[in-house]
Amino acid sequence: MQINWPVNLVEEIAYRRCVLFLGAGISATSKNDLGESPKKWGEFIQDAVTLLHSPTEDKLKFIKKMIEQGNYLLALQSIYDSCDPGNYANYLRQVYSRPNYKASQVHELIKSIDSKIVITTNFDKIYENLCNEHGYTTAMYRDIERISTNMKSTENLIIKAHGSIDDVDSLVFTQKQYYKARKDYPQFYQILNALFITKTIVFLGYSLNDPDINLVLETVGNASSSSSPHYVVVKQGVDEEIKKYWRECYNIYPLEYGPTYQDLDENILRLHEKVREYREIKRLP
Repeated sequence: MQINWPVNLVEEIAYRRCVLFLGAGISATSKNDLGESPKKWGEFIQDAVTLLHSPTEDKLKFIKKMIEQGNYLLALQSIYDSCDPGNYANYLRQVYSRPNYKASQVHELIKSIDSKIVITTNFDKIYENLCNEHGYTTAMYRDIERISTNMKSTENLIIKAHGSIDDVDSLVFTQKQYYKARKDYPQFYQILNALFITKTIVFLGYSLNDPDINLVLETVGNASSSSSPHYVVVKQGVDEEIKKYWRECYNIYPLEYGPTYQDLDENILRLHEKVREYREIKRLP
C-alpha cells in the first residue's frame, strides 16, 4: 500500500517549513554488523524485567499486566523503581549504544530530504552520527539557548526531545522522568508548542499507541489550525475510530502504508523523490 503524499505536505517539506519527528520505528530500520536491530518498546521492557532485584509475585503480575495493556510507561516505571540504578544504566548502554548500529537507507533518505529541524525521541545516536560530518547541530531538550540560537541560524538542527544515550541521566524514559523534565525545562515545551503552531509536523516511526508520541501530544494538544494539519505515518490497519480521534483531538492525519513495516522504506523513497522534483521545478536550493 503506497501513501498518497498530500501535495500541501510535499510543498511544506520542499520549502523546509516542515519538522520531522522521528520515533523508534526509524531506529528499527538500522542494523549492526551482526544483523541486529534496536529493541522495540515491548522487547526492551520484557528484557528489563531481569534487572529486578528480588521481585515479588505481585510486582511481576503488575508489570506483565501493564505490558499486555500496552501501558509501557508504568511498566518501565515499576522496573526502574525496583532495580539497581547502575545495572539499569548499563542495560541502557547495552541496548542503545554498544551494539554500534549503522544508519539505514531510511536514515539516508530522511537526511536527504533536508528538513531544517528534525526532532527525535530516540536515545541512540544513529541519525545524528550520520549527520555530524555535514555540520548539523544536535541539542537536547535542556539545551534551551542552543536550540533557540540554532533555530534562527541557517544550520540544520537535531533536537533530542528525550535525551541521549551518552548522558544516561538526561533520559526521559518513564512517567516520572517526563513530568520532572516538563517541570524543570518548561521553556523547551513552550518551544515545542510553538513549533506545533507554526510548522507542519510529520511523525515517522511511531504507532498510535507509542508512549513516546503520546508524551509529546500530552504537552502540545491540538495546537494548530484545522486547515493546517499535522501527519503521522503508520502501518495500515488502524481502526477508523482511532484515526477520527487523532484528527479531532490532535489535528493529526494518519498516512497509512503496508502491509509490512518494510514498506516504509519504499514510501519514504517516494516522498524524497516528490520533494526533490518539487524543488527542481521551483528552483529551490
